Amino acid sequence: MAAPMDTLNPAIVDIGPEGLSVSCTATGAQLGLTESEDKFEGPLEIHVELVQQDGPIAVTGTLEGTAIRQCVRCLADYSDPLYVSLYAEYLPQAGAAAKSAPAEQGRKGARRSAQPVEPTEEADEEDELYWYQGDHLDLAPMLREQVILAAPMQPLCREECLGLCSQCGQNLNERRCGCPPEQAPSPFRVLRGRQSKSGNA
Repeated sequence: MAAPMDTLNPAIVDIGPEGLSVSCTATGAQLGLTESEDKFEGPLEIHVELVQQDGPIAVTGTLEGTAIRQCVRCLADYSDPLYVSLYAEYLPQAGAAAKSAPAEQGRKGARRSAQPVEPTEEADEEDELYWYQGDHLDLAPMLREQVILAAPMQPLCREECLGLCSQCGQNLNERRCGCPPEQAPSPFRVLRGRQSKSGNA
């Protein structure tokens, strides 16, 4: 069962130098993902640590789940393990500008990898910067953005996917079809065709 949204909206006063741990599950809808983005097998597992000392609030952790994606070659749905390392810094945003700039618009960059990101790793200080307002920290927009950016540009069910037959549409991963193999266009054949047309003219 998904955790209530106040779990992902911790009070700033509860975050101190000793840190605050947040572990919960959440659906794509609770993170603000649209229907086209919200395709997962079960809820997402979220584990984050929040620490505030003199400067910004540092958020580190992981987000895990199983996404349902459509292969660009065979158009079949497949299960894709999702693992996102999280690292973000939150700063208070005050004044009129804050009212017109939600947290996810205030972000200047992102970084993720297949392995957890060490907070001591050298990086541009603005790479993971988000803004917050009020006395609570809203983690959902940051998590939503991380999930979207973790999606592959060209999802493949497997590297050796054979795709669909361009003639009959058969999924070639399931079985071969009876269509003749396509021949690559030959420049000599095109030249011969032009010569034939000019000869008949």
